Amino acid sequence: MSAATPIAGVYAFHGPDAFRKNEAIAALCARIAEADGDGQGPTQFDGDNAELASVLDEVRTFSLLGGRRIVIVNRADPFITKHRGALERYCESPADSGTLILECNSLPGNQKLHKIIAKQGEVIRFDELKGRAVAEWMVQRAESVYGKRLASSCAWSLRELCGSELGLLDAELGKLSTFVGDRPAITEADIDALVGRHREEDVFGVIDGIAEGNAAKALAQWERVLATDRAAPARAIGGLAWGVRRLLDLKLQADRGVAMPALARQAFCPADVLERRLRTASIPALQEQLCDLLDADLASKTGLSTVPVAIERFIVKHSVRRQAPARRPVRA
Repeated sequence: MSAATPIAGVYAFHGPDAFRKNEAIAALCARIAEADGDGQGPTQFDGDNAELASVLDEVRTFSLLGGRRIVIVNRADPFITKHRGALERYCESPADSGTLILECNSLPGNQKLHKIIAKQGEVIRFDELKGRAVAEWMVQRAESVYGKRLASSCAWSLRELCGSELGLLDAELGKLSTFVGDRPAITEADIDALVGRHREEDVFGVIDGIAEGNAAKALAQWERVLATDRAAPARAIGGLAWGVRRLLDLKLQADRGVAMPALARQAFCPADVLERRLRTASIPALQEQLCDLLDADLASKTGLSTVPVAIERFIVKHSVRRQAPARRPVRA
């Protein structure tokens, strides 16, 4: 989407990558506001309950400030399904008074609405970045947004620590750019100092409490995380899942005969500490924890629970399970 391209009356941004979708929508809104000098800002609707008449009335109404109206329907999949025919007719001849933006998860190219919007405006898909593409995105992001150099190896380290969720990675890049100050590059040492060590201590502090069957210790560590990191609830499930996956991988390697010193170098922790963690962990228990964290993530995203409640339930469940005494064999 070039800055020289005329502003259209309708756009669709779809795909599973919410961060880049939202960035693109924000950039389009800024471009429209700059071109029209309209400081009114976009009007937003939720696709679950938006009424077609309200959306179209808004986009067809000329702004009192003289600029182009911007109307965004977020999570528009149910809105499109419900009003597909009417949307097709509108998008064939969109109003000159405003721009309608549909943000949705899926808008297949073989659908009539996709073809109409592509002809009258633009349809852009944002797939989730994976593997090398995540590291490349971080390198470009560090340079273009924060003015810092980030080596590919540093990007891979940050991805290993934080996962592939772009919003979280961007937040870490922002903190790192502030941390390095006037220095032009973000280094491995910076990532270890600001992200790696503290993240591992926080995550494994909770996991150690669970492994010991000490729910009070695990919950206390979780409370300390919340008290010192305002972003903790947003990344808690991913952080714990990362810790459990890391421990599971090390446990599988240990069972295959990999020496403890080599494993300790991978884990960046003393060999005796890692040996204790692996001794108290079992592969079935770690696999069950990953499944429960997936359920917790789904519950928090669908409104069935909140992240803090889901984490507390997870801690209590697996700590109590560790505390359960072994059954004595029944003598004949």
